[in-house]
Amino acid sequence: MGHFSCVIQDGGAAHAATGELERRLEELHGSHYPGESVSVSWRAVPEGYMFTEGRPSTSSIVACVVGHPTQLAEREAYMRGVCDIWTDVTGCTDHEVVVAVTEIDPM
Repeated sequence: MGHFSCVIQDGGAAHAATGELERRLEELHGSHYPGESVSVSWRAVPEGYMFTEGRPSTSSIVACVVGHPTQLAEREAYMRGVCDIWTDVTGCTDHEVVVAVTEIDPM
């Protein structure tokens, strides 16, 4: 089973688009790993609690867990897909989304 854990800014562009982001992340996961189920969870950080270079942050963090070993090229394509979704839906830049993929379920 795969899982996306998303940390976003309360009131930010990603917060306003969680439904669309979730739908597209599920589609992306299904296109890379057919038949593997996936879930998405959200943590909206209150405004003023995340900072980049001493200023309020506009960044989002997307941690992905996949249910099997992957190769580097496969992970890169998957991560690029997450970034493309995020920038397309929210209007942010690549510098405003942090994506990490792990093959080990931390739970």
